[in-house]
Amino acid sequence: MTILLLLQFAVLSPLLVTGQRIPTRALRPVSNTPQDTIKQDSVNLSAPKGDIETTIKYSARDSIQFEVARKVVHLYGEAKINYGTMSLEAAYIQIDYETNSLTATSLKDSTGKDIGVPVFADGAETYSAKRIAYNYKTKRGRIAEVVTQQGEGYIHSEVVKKNEANEFFGLHNKYTTCNLAHPHFYINAGKIKAIPNDKVMSGPFNLVIGDIPTPLGFLFGLFPTPKNNRSSGVIVPSFGENAVRGFYLMNGGYYLALNDYIGTTITGDVYSLGGYDIRVNNDYRKRYSYQGNLGFEYNYFKNDEADVEQSKSTNEFGNQIPPTQRTFWVRWSHSPVAKPGKGRFTASVNAGSSQHNRISGNSRTSDYLAASFNSSISYQKTLQNSPFSYTVKLNQGQTDGGIMNFVLPDLNFSMSSVSLYEVLTKKTPTGRWFENFTLGYNVTARNEISNLTQPSRNSLGGVDVIGGTEEADTISLSDFTTLWENGRRSATHNFSIGLGSFKLFKYFNLSPSVSYSERWVDRKFTYEYNPDSNAVEVDTARFGRVYQYSAGASLSTNIYGTVYVRGKRVEAIRHMIRPSITYNYQPDFGDPYFGFYQNLYLGDDANGRPIYQQLSRFESGAPGVGLQSALSFGLQNNIEMKVKSKADTTGKKFEKVSIIDNFGIRGGYNFAADSLKLSQISMNMNTRLFKVVSINFNSSFNPYETDSLGRNIDRYLLSGPGFKPARLTNASLNLSANLNPQARRTQTSTPDNLPVLEQNLNPFEPNYVDFKIPWSLSFDYTLNFNRGIGNQPNTINNTVGLDGDVNLTDKWKVGYYASYDIMDQKISSARLDIYRDLHCWEMSVSWIPFGFQRGYNITINARSSLLRDLRLTKRSYTSGINFR
Repeated sequence: MTILLLLQFAVLSPLLVTGQRIPTRALRPVSNTPQDTIKQDSVNLSAPKGDIETTIKYSARDSIQFEVARKVVHLYGEAKINYGTMSLEAAYIQIDYETNSLTATSLKDSTGKDIGVPVFADGAETYSAKRIAYNYKTKRGRIAEVVTQQGEGYIHSEVVKKNEANEFFGLHNKYTTCNLAHPHFYINAGKIKAIPNDKVMSGPFNLVIGDIPTPLGFLFGLFPTPKNNRSSGVIVPSFGENAVRGFYLMNGGYYLALNDYIGTTITGDVYSLGGYDIRVNNDYRKRYSYQGNLGFEYNYFKNDEADVEQSKSTNEFGNQIPPTQRTFWVRWSHSPVAKPGKGRFTASVNAGSSQHNRISGNSRTSDYLAASFNSSISYQKTLQNSPFSYTVKLNQGQTDGGIMNFVLPDLNFSMSSVSLYEVLTKKTPTGRWFENFTLGYNVTARNEISNLTQPSRNSLGGVDVIGGTEEADTISLSDFTTLWENGRRSATHNFSIGLGSFKLFKYFNLSPSVSYSERWVDRKFTYEYNPDSNAVEVDTARFGRVYQYSAGASLSTNIYGTVYVRGKRVEAIRHMIRPSITYNYQPDFGDPYFGFYQNLYLGDDANGRPIYQQLSRFESGAPGVGLQSALSFGLQNNIEMKVKSKADTTGKKFEKVSIIDNFGIRGGYNFAADSLKLSQISMNMNTRLFKVVSINFNSSFNPYETDSLGRNIDRYLLSGPGFKPARLTNASLNLSANLNPQARRTQTSTPDNLPVLEQNLNPFEPNYVDFKIPWSLSFDYTLNFNRGIGNQPNTINNTVGLDGDVNLTDKWKVGYYASYDIMDQKISSARLDIYRDLHCWEMSVSWIPFGFQRGYNITINARSSLLRDLRLTKRSYTSGINFR
């Protein structure tokens, strides 16, 4: 026995870890019959200076047997081997140190079923097979009946060979994204080569669905499997029909992954009635620095009918469709990551041809309905360790009528509010009342230009106007000189003055306020009446200064009242009232003392009485005319209950339940007004019943009597017969609720693990489907009332909407939306969505039966983004083209 142990030690000594010994129980005669043992055997073999590069660690639940002469180790029962980044698990593993090879297979249990199927992992790659042979020196292997995952795809192969570059070659393969042992579909290919974290390539292949071969295939296949999920590739178009532009191929093109930071998508549409669209979209991102998107769209809209008739044709809704034209659109968004002390460059650009979003088949609904678009580019920075900051902006706005406005540039310099006491004395405030005074400053300089000149006043009370502003017209953007001359330049200074807040009589809060602002402009007008020509002559100065100031104070307090019920569930009810009054004063800036307005003499009337008209000496920015000495008042209410917590069995824990979140009444009284001093009274309320139903109510009341034409008379309703303090003029009530508690708790953002349908700008394609929520039902009820003026009738709008979905089974979901106009007794809008989960495939059906974008969409596609081009789409919708 001693000689045998010495012989075994001599053979295995190069493989043993220094200081470790092989357990005596592991040295047993070689046997083909597995032997049970309770303890798990394990051995660590260190790396000698020979072929083995690192420590080999192996273990087995049943037993470990050595053949000393052959240098072979047998592992039985849940055998495991770890060698560097490589690991192997199987029912049986053989290690041959003579040939540097590993062999793993499964074993049969008492019922004849295979157990312990070998699983081989090398880095991020995992293989599952019936038999594995691997040479850990050459890093080559041969695997039989293997299933391996490459990215989102799975490869089933009869035989796989693996080389030292970690590439493997498969024979008789099935490539699929279905994770079942017997996949629902697969790409049948005789030979496949897989490069981990890069791509899978195949020879001739065809698609098999439900074990039924189809003729769909190609001479070769290329399936990217990049580790960062970015790779270049073709984007397969979808087909459908448009009521205006005919049949089409849409959103076909190419995605170009330039690098880890920039990706470019080039797509286009082609229509059977002529015309095409081209889109270039660039996404860029630099981690911890910035991200953005830059897109360009070009549209060629063709309408032969309108071209022949030289007039606009109409669609099925009676909307006019223009003749052939070409349009473009540019989108750019850029946002940085906020960093202390660093400037922020941001951009949001939406600009192009005025009619582009109305004829483009890919327009978003919000873009289609938008009457104007705005763009801005800005740079903002706050100076560290100081209250100062500055911003530089470039703004542009345009309407669907082709009118463009530019602010080039818009400069802003600000000083945040600072304590005057600290600045002047360099001391820390001690709490005295005058130490609360603060001062802030802001100046904004703007240069505004437009391709639409300011409208002129051609006549004034029957008198011609000479000079002043130009005739109303549009100017070409190419005429920069005219644009600049018609521009408007100004600088606005705002001073924020804080006077602090003070306690009065212990329970009242007094907050005084003062404001001052000043504006410098490049145009100030002086008017002069010429009786000889019966005309008004206008003289324009190149600089003008206008300012305004006001002062005020607010007084508020809180009043609490509690009623102790001490019932079985309700402990108490608390009512909180917040009354407040605010006084504001502003002088009459129409007084000649300020010089902002001019009382212009326009001759005499037929009775010889002089005619005067008050005119502003500034195009815009002049303060309001009339003295303001107004008192505003408000009363806010909140009612809540203190109830015993259901989760607490001791009855000592309580929670708050709101009955009315807010019930408020507001109004005002202008002491300086000649008449109608009391303003309209507004009343609003909002609350949430049972944490389910949200209620919002708003209304306005008129305290004055009215004449037959609906005009207010300076006489209160309360002074008439009966007790009638005010008359309701308008009111609105909105009720909304989601009746499924589980749906109410769901986050509004799209979870990463949910199936995402094909993204498109068309309005009837759903974003995602969540089968975890078995049903949801939301309702929305809106009631609007407006009292008619004079003899006009009252108007009432009364609508109810339903929105939700339901799981018919664990694979079928139906979504719905409908809005019903109760007054007109008709459905104003509706939508129906059907979704079918086909495991590795999905089907969606959307139908909008009403509206300018009515139509349907049917899509069947593979769920995996890797095979997203494996889809069938049928779509038909109206473009809703409407030109005004």
